[in-house]
Amino acid sequence: MNALADFVNTLRGRIRGEVRTDPMSRLLYSTDASNYQMTPLAVVIPHSTADVVDAMEASAYYGLPVLPRGAGTSLAGQAVNACVVIDTSKHLDAVLEVNAEERWARIQPGLIMDLFNREVAPLGVTYGPDPASGNRATMGGIIANNATGSHSIVYGMTVDHVLEVTAVLSDGSTATFGPTDERTWATKAKGNTLEAKIYRGGGASLTSTPT
Repeated sequence: MNALADFVNTLRGRIRGEVRTDPMSRLLYSTDASNYQMTPLAVVIPHSTADVVDAMEASAYYGLPVLPRGAGTSLAGQAVNACVVIDTSKHLDAVLEVNAEERWARIQPGLIMDLFNREVAPLGVTYGPDPASGNRATMGGIIANNATGSHSIVYGMTVDHVLEVTAVLSDGSTATFGPTDERTWATKAKGNTLEAKIYRGGGASLTSTPT
């Protein structure tokens, strides 16, 4: 069997979410808000963060490129490619925690910006950078694109409001990135993990094996 078929069979046996390879699903994910069109190899709709980890690990093992996707509001083709698309907008869309006193929130990447603002509005806070697509754009995509908006002169860009990001890396490992002093940086740069290589500025060595 080829790598894609092996990937699909492996992942379907491991995750709670969906693994789609039917022509209709691939066609639906072949376009975004741009003029570009590229048909993905498969579409994964994870039910949990664990599903994302499994999808990334299996993709690395079988040598398949991956593209995370939210609402597909990208204007320059960022949300389409011949790859495994991982769509976080269906299930990974929650506000996990809000600290109104310290003015921060912990959210999942598939959360739509306007829904986030609606939820925190009673606390007297809002997320400032407001792209025109905010009624459908997901926060993961907003962070990935460093989105701005009509109020960016007042509130700045997305990068000015991100305290830290917990990411699933290309080999399926996880890492949290945020403000780091020199001592912590030096500690994180030690070892042979992908996170350590990122801190050292090196490339990735993908050697993970599905279990």
